[in-house]
Amino acid sequence: MISALIKLVLLAVTVSFAAETGHHEVDLGHALKTVGFQALNFFGLVAILAYFLGPKIKEYFKSRNQSFSKALEEAQRVRIEAEQKHAEYSVKLQKLEQESKSMLEQVSKEGAERKQRIIEEARRLAANIEIEAKRAAQNEIERAKAEIYNELLDESLSGARALLDKTVAENDQRRLQKEFVTKIGASQ
Repeated sequence: MISALIKLVLLAVTVSFAAETGHHEVDLGHALKTVGFQALNFFGLVAILAYFLGPKIKEYFKSRNQSFSKALEEAQRVRIEAEQKHAEYSVKLQKLEQESKSMLEQVSKEGAERKQRIIEEARRLAANIEIEAKRAAQNEIERAKAEIYNELLDESLSGARALLDKTVAENDQRRLQKEFVTKIGASQ
């Protein structure tokens, strides 16, 4: 490849000399001498630049390589930390999901127990209300019976008085009243 490059340079120089002189004859020795001096100048310049700038260029590329290495190490460290955080948060998320399930089950269980207690309390209250209603109805029946009994007794007594007044004389009435009072006093 280098030989092809050298041939190409020599050809270009030859063509340029030919164009300069205006004739078609080429002095190959002069062309080689010119190219040789140019190549010597070029390689001399490269050598001088390499001598003076070489250490700085090496240092630049070395520091650049080191900064890339540090950046790569930092990126790997950050990636590892991110993976650890991801794993940690995944575990925490799973725990939270389990806790929320557990809490939901607990709340559901407590709700069912509370519902059962409310139903039992309602049944107990209904039974108490029914007992009280029966008791109140029985008391009302007893009171109505007593009232009816008292009314019947009053009417019976009024009717008996009226009948006695018609049929029994005054002496008989006094005797019957005394007997009645005596019987009532004895029964009390």
